[in-house]
Amino acid sequence: MCHIAYINYNQSYLESVVDCWNKALAYDLISVDRFEQIVLYDENFDEELLVLAVEEDKVVGFILGVKRKVSYLTKGLEPERGWISIMGVHPDYQRKGIGQELYHLVEGRLIERGVKEITLCAYSPNYFTPGIDVRYPQGINFFRKNQYEMGGDAVSMQRDLWDFVMPEYSIKKTASLAEEGIRIINYNKQYLSKLFTFLEEEFDAGWKRNVLLALQKEEAENTIILCIDQNDDVIGYCMRKIDGNDARFGPIGVKESLRSKGLGGVLFDRMMLEMKKHGTNYAYFLWTHGDAIRFYERHGMKIYRSYELYRKKAKDE
Repeated sequence: MCHIAYINYNQSYLESVVDCWNKALAYDLISVDRFEQIVLYDENFDEELLVLAVEEDKVVGFILGVKRKVSYLTKGLEPERGWISIMGVHPDYQRKGIGQELYHLVEGRLIERGVKEITLCAYSPNYFTPGIDVRYPQGINFFRKNQYEMGGDAVSMQRDLWDFVMPEYSIKKTASLAEEGIRIINYNKQYLSKLFTFLEEEFDAGWKRNVLLALQKEEAENTIILCIDQNDDVIGYCMRKIDGNDARFGPIGVKESLRSKGLGGVLFDRMMLEMKKHGTNYAYFLWTHGDAIRFYERHGMKIYRSYELYRKKAKDE
């Protein structure tokens, strides 16, 4: 029987934990650099919540928990909420109770920090997936056995842009909107405060954060498209590259009272056109669900991953 030590993360195990990750999670490969950027440099990272299972200085399992230490815009600290961001056990060490011990340790530490509800995967802003990929049935079974309840599903979608041309219906729709005084434009600085007002009124804190990051990187003009009404107010927008990847599409949103006017479809097609102009011949996003899937399918996107979403009420033991 193998002798496994359960320890808090330390930097000497950096490459070993990434190697274990890539052995355990075939659909979610990661580089050392990306691990550092998303995990170690996250402002809420806590070494005590990244627990490693180690045998003879080799990482054979890991689990990453998150509890906010820094307020996240309007969401604040969410003091009673925690996350299991990601977890994996090396294939050669599965079915030995390692995953359960890792989970037990981190769940207990989250509860000690005041957590009353644990969500799987969907930690903003630095999540890897919105839920558990259905191609990890052992992961789904594991969390179900630990009293997690499925709260929905989601998909990732993509399309190539090699043959993209602006659809005729979007050209006509853009023209008809212009007759009403509604314009589709690339972001410019005069709409800064109006864009923030729109986002604060219609969407959550993460959307504003994405725009702030684009502005800080001086990329907003090339990555954000606005829909402007006859009163010169922002009534819709979409953007890309929120994680630094030119091909990453989204988010996209329209004022709630105007969501039957076809503005979203025009914004989407305009973004595809702009991406192609910049030499980006592929577009993808990490998750959507429900009726939005049909919207994207009408615009040529196809599902490439499916997930189940889970959470549980934490209980003191």
